[in-house]
Amino acid sequence: MTVPKYGNITMVSWQASASNLFHRFMVKPLTERGISAVQMREGVSKMESLYTEYPTGFTYTHAHPLPHCEAEWIGQTDVQTDRMLLHFPGGAYFMRMPRMERALVTGICRAANAQARLVQYRLAPEHPFPAGHDDCMGAYRQLLELGIAPDRIVLSGISAGGGLVLGVLMALRDAGLPMPAGAVALSPVADLVALTNRTGSSGFNASRDAVISVDSSENMCEMYVGSSPDARAHPYVSPALGDFTGLPPLYFQVGSTEILLDQSTRCAEKARAAGVNADVEIWPDMGHGWQCMQYLPESKRAIARISDFVRECCP
Repeated sequence: MTVPKYGNITMVSWQASASNLFHRFMVKPLTERGISAVQMREGVSKMESLYTEYPTGFTYTHAHPLPHCEAEWIGQTDVQTDRMLLHFPGGAYFMRMPRMERALVTGICRAANAQARLVQYRLAPEHPFPAGHDDCMGAYRQLLELGIAPDRIVLSGISAGGGLVLGVLMALRDAGLPMPAGAVALSPVADLVALTNRTGSSGFNASRDAVISVDSSENMCEMYVGSSPDARAHPYVSPALGDFTGLPPLYFQVGSTEILLDQSTRCAEKARAAGVNADVEIWPDMGHGWQCMQYLPESKRAIARISDFVRECCP
């Protein structure tokens, strides 16, 4: 386990502190009220209007569509590279934040000299598990079918997308498919059982987390996978409960006050015990999804760290 070093900087930026306050008083209460998926999607869409829809310096195309969901190719204008980032967005399995995800993905691509495939997998409750998981599996298979070498692919995902990354890796191994060069999991939702039972950081960080309300966890799980304990413990749903043997190098980032904190640390510990190269960075006082908020100095540093990992996996 490592904690990122910022040179002589030891305090959280004022921008991050202000962002945490905004989320604590404006965003977190939305989830605590138990509003519907439709209402949450509408609220997120309004907040997303603050972001540029398509960051400049990149091309966005939709060739080779997936059968059940949208996906876009993101490439740097006039830049040639064979590094491929296959990204699975967050959104608690039931909502999308495409502008924020593009901000994150283009930031990584620019810093790591990579191109990307952004997969807008099907969402619950209209399409519960395994629909989104199958979409992400299909996106990886498509890259292989298009002739992209697995050792030039890095999977990435944030929040629910981070959980999908880990579940997809286990499914790829179980199917005997070639593994990607590595995978990035940013504050992954990796254990629905612990989340709904409020064990570990889901309990002790419940009041400290500025973004996510643990009270909303049961509703999210019900929409995504239903109420069956066995379904919630499936390794493709809760990969923290699965077997990490044979997975590629893993890189985790998570904030110290997140309810998802120990899901990253436990995954990294299990991966290392299984002989997998895994590193987790705990970022002091960072709120969930800070990597997408490029107005934060910490976001730029986090993206730089992610890009270092991508370059190490795909020299």
